[in-house]
Amino acid sequence: MPSGPGCAVPVSLSFSAGQASLTHVIISKNISMQFTQIPQQYAPLGGELRYAVSREEAGNIDIRIAGAADAALLGAKRFAAVTEAAFDAAPYLRRQLRFVPATGKTGFYSAGGRTVSVVVEASETDDGTIAATSPARTFLPGVEVPAGPCLRTSMPLNRLIPEGACDELTLLTSGACAVTVTAEAGDSTTAESYRTAESGLHLFRLDTRDFQGAECITVDAGACGTAVYSVMPAVEGAVRLAWRSSAGSVEHYTFPVVRTTTVRAGRLEAEGPEGRMVVAADAECEMLLVSAYEACAVLEALAELMTAPEVWIAGESGYTPVSVATGEAVVRRHGSLCCLEVAVRPKHKIRMPWN
Repeated sequence: MPSGPGCAVPVSLSFSAGQASLTHVIISKNISMQFTQIPQQYAPLGGELRYAVSREEAGNIDIRIAGAADAALLGAKRFAAVTEAAFDAAPYLRRQLRFVPATGKTGFYSAGGRTVSVVVEASETDDGTIAATSPARTFLPGVEVPAGPCLRTSMPLNRLIPEGACDELTLLTSGACAVTVTAEAGDSTTAESYRTAESGLHLFRLDTRDFQGAECITVDAGACGTAVYSVMPAVEGAVRLAWRSSAGSVEHYTFPVVRTTTVRAGRLEAEGPEGRMVVAADAECEMLLVSAYEACAVLEALAELMTAPEVWIAGESGYTPVSVATGEAVVRRHGSLCCLEVAVRPKHKIRMPWN
């Protein structure tokens, strides 16, 4: 019988009529296993998230990736007859992201769904005993490693915004954060302060309707950064888009011109005694949007619309998902100003009501 440190011998006894009988003996031995590589806190999900684990003797290693808060299973891997195992956890975690643009008045909002917090467990295949557990890590969407407190955005920090429109800022804080919104209108200036006590990723929503008559709005988030908005008159018929950016944020831009609106119909026809007849039909409406003449930094940010995993039309009643039909865009033209054209259409075709 093994003995000594790392060896446990649980024994179960059953008694009957004053007699003891040995029913089973379980021997569990210590499995020397440890993590040798763990990603840093707030590492981006757009890159690799490398974990590595090793054990003294060759054997099977089971990996379990679980949510840090609820221990829900997010992914699993098995390595057979190895002393070292390394893997990239990012593909398992990217699908856990849920982006829902914030709605409501000016202030802080939860960034729930936009980060993934996990622990990784390593165990032996034979009995499932957990031999090593990594520290909890929270990972962010995007492709770049954040440098301390910052405002995560792909758009320039000097922006235009129409009257009555809203914008969303994504803040990564290292502690308590105060945001001061200063609205200037002619000779008058008003300021409002908002605060969050927790560190981590936060959403700050700016609603220009909370600052009626403002000509310039400054959102000062301290160490995270400052965004300055020039408020312009709203253009009738303009379309404001929102999209997931490469920075892991939701960006907004108002396209002032709808160049064309095209309705495309699809029909399923059948041949009958009276000739052809439509047995099913659907339609979709595609809009070709044109930006203002913008600097290259703005156009490059807008070009991400063509590869964004999610795009919405921002309206007074909320956000409507759309898909982008454009495959290319000119963001720089020598000797002249540029604008960007993008075609958007509903996610689903509209079935005709008589079908």
